Amino acid sequence: MRTDMKRMSTKGQRAALMGALLAVVLGGTGCGDDECVDAFDCRDKGAAPAGQAWACVSDLCTQVVVDIDEDDAGTGTDAGTGTDAGTGTDAGTGTDAGTDGGTVACAPLPREQVLGTLQLQAGFSVAESADLSTEVRSVVSTPGPTYSLFALRETATGRDFFALGTWPDVTLGTAALETVLAPADRANAADTFLSYFLAYDGTRLLAGYTKSGAGFPGSVAVVDPSARDAALYLDAPGNYTAAGTTDAFFVNGGGLDTVTGGLGVYALVTSAKPYVAVKVADFPAQVGASGFTAVADNGIAVFGYSEADTYVNVAYAVSNTKLGEALASRTPVVLTNEPKVDVGSDFNAAASFGNGVAVARGGYGAAGFGVTDVSRFSLTPGLGGGQPISVGTRAAVLNAPDACTTVDLLSSLGADLLVGVKDVNGRRLVRIRQGQ
Repeated sequence: MRTDMKRMSTKGQRAALMGALLAVVLGGTGCGDDECVDAFDCRDKGAAPAGQAWACVSDLCTQVVVDIDEDDAGTGTDAGTGTDAGTGTDAGTGTDAGTDGGTVACAPLPREQVLGTLQLQAGFSVAESADLSTEVRSVVSTPGPTYSLFALRETATGRDFFALGTWPDVTLGTAALETVLAPADRANAADTFLSYFLAYDGTRLLAGYTKSGAGFPGSVAVVDPSARDAALYLDAPGNYTAAGTTDAFFVNGGGLDTVTGGLGVYALVTSAKPYVAVKVADFPAQVGASGFTAVADNGIAVFGYSEADTYVNVAYAVSNTKLGEALASRTPVVLTNEPKVDVGSDFNAAASFGNGVAVARGGYGAAGFGVTDVSRFSLTPGLGGGQPISVGTRAAVLNAPDACTTVDLLSSLGADLLVGVKDVNGRRLVRIRQGQ
C-alpha cells in the first residue's frame, strides 16, 4: 500500500506512518506492491546524476533525463514533433517516460548560468553562487561578516557533519567532523532515515535521524565543531525539522531527551550544561505529521505541522517574548492561537530570510519536489509588547515555471537567503538578497 504522506522525509518514515494512520490512500484504490506513486517515494534512492531526476514510472522509481546536450537540442527527427513527442503510444507512460518526450521540452528554453530557468522577481537580487555536492542535504552558516559553512552529508553508509569552507569558497571537507548516528545505530546506517535539517545555535550544530517503528524512534546529535568535544546524542522521536538561535535549538517532533508530550516543538537550551529540554509549542490534537521550523533574524519563530486530512503544511508565527515565557513557565504556546502565515499552498522547505521567512511553495509531484516558487513573508513584532505579530503578504522571490531547474534546499547567510539549485549545469548554492 502506498500513500502520499508529503510530510515525512523518507520512505521508511512514511511506511511507519501509514501503519499508524491507515489514511490518505492515493486515488482511493486498494493496496498493492507498487514501489512508488510519485517522485517523493523515490527519495531514498539517492541523488540522481546531473541532468536527471527520479520519477515514478509505471509504479517503479526510474531515472529520467530533464535536459539534453546542445548536440541533441531538439533538432532531430525526435525533436518533439514525431510519434515519440509525448503524444503517441509512449506518451510518458512507458519505459521511455520522459527520456525523449520529457527532455525535449527543456532543451530550447533560455537558461541563465546561475538561476537556470528560475525567474528572479522584483525586489530581490542575486549575489554570489558556489558549486555544491549532490551528497549535501542541508547547509548552515555562522554569523557574519565571515561566514563559515557546515554541511549535513548523506551517503549509503554515512550520515555525517562536515565543514564546508568559508563563503563563497565552498568545499566539502575531506573528513567528517562527527557522525549524526548514535553509537548503537552506526552498524546499521541503512536502517536510519536522515532528517534533512542542520541547525546552529551560535556555537553548536544539531542534526537528527529517525528509524522505523512505533512513534518513529530517533535521535539528535549535538556537536561543537570548534571544541571538538564528544558529540551528545539525545532521544528525539519523530524529529523532522529544527532551527537554532543563540544558545537554543527548536526541534519539531514528538519529544526531546526525557521530555515527551506528543507532536509539537521542543526547545533544547544549551546555555549551560547539562542542557535542558522543554516543550514550547503544542500542536492540535489531530495533525498529519510534524512540520517546518525557522527563526527570523528578529527572533520571531515560524513553527508548523501538516494537517490531518490533507497533509498540507501550515505555519504560525510566535514572538520571542512568548517563547521566553514558555521556556520559563514550562507551559507550551498553543500554536493555533498565534498569527498564521498565509502561504496560500502547500510548501516543502522554510528558512530565515532577514526579518522574515522564506518558503519553497508546492507539494511533492511526479516531476520532483514540485516547487512552484520561493516566496518571502515579512515578520514584524507587535508594538508595545501586547500587540500580535504582523505577518506580511507573500512576496515572490523566485518563480519556477518548469521542472528544468529545481530548488532542493533553503538556508540562510546572515540576512540573505541561500537557495540550492540543480539542473543540467550541476548543483549550486545561490545567495539572494533583498533589494535590487
